Amino acid sequence: MENKELLKQRVEELAARVSGEVKESFGVFILKVKAPYIIETLTAAKSFTDVPCDFLHDLGGLDLGDHFEVVYQLSSLRGPQLLRVKAIVDRENPVIDSVTRIWQGANFLEREAYDMFGIIFKGHPNLKRIYLWDDFEGYPLRKDYVTEPIEVRNIVRTRIEGE
Repeated sequence: MENKELLKQRVEELAARVSGEVKESFGVFILKVKAPYIIETLTAAKSFTDVPCDFLHDLGGLDLGDHFEVVYQLSSLRGPQLLRVKAIVDRENPVIDSVTRIWQGANFLEREAYDMFGIIFKGHPNLKRIYLWDDFEGYPLRKDYVTEPIEVRNIVRTRIEGE
């Protein structure tokens, strides 16, 4: 069986097991699951028979308005297979399990998603801001994050400089 067909079969079997949804875009399979299934999903993908997706290339957050998604870009160290896993995370309670126990390389990537979106990675060994200072308020990549207009910043700057 060809590599891509075998990967498709494994991904569809996994999707059935975790109540996920499979799509294909530009030759890459995309498996969308709910957050509670992420550890089971990624552990299974990492050990697919004959087509393991055992390398985490990237991890990032998305704000889709009514919910967040954490996107995991996977490939293989032994083959051409690519897989994108999207985990749906509740906006009101943005918590998902950390995958640092599967891939240590997820450490800083999860911290970035936490810093920018406020997504909490349960079980992360050191979940704290990575770019912004500790007392920074809000999460700047959320769609509901409000920044002040340049006019307001200029007024404040003028007051400070004028004093």
